[in-house]
Amino acid sequence: MLDNLIRNSLEAMPGGGLLTIVAVREEGQVRLKVSDTGVGIPVESRPHLYEPFNTTKSKGLGLGLAYCKRAVDLHGGKITVMSEEGRGTTFEIILPTNHVREDVPF
Repeated sequence: MLDNLIRNSLEAMPGGGLLTIVAVREEGQVRLKVSDTGVGIPVESRPHLYEPFNTTKSKGLGLGLAYCKRAVDLHGGKITVMSEEGRGTTFEIILPTNHVREDVPF
């Protein structure tokens, strides 16, 4: 999950930039933020970010963010995005620390 967000951030900064990863444990949850100073996500693409096979890139299948969302959902969490074109993007993942699912086959 994090590797996909980090890879996306690095690809959004082809000329370099700043990648920031923050993890904070709060009461009953862990909050993860992955931020970059890249190109940002176009407004028209944002409603479809987590759909499988949706991509704005010339290569790749468009499954990375769909996978991230599914993994977060299975853990009872939440993923959000804040982005500004030309300034960068921040993905925030909030996961409960006490969530257990019995119905997930592993």
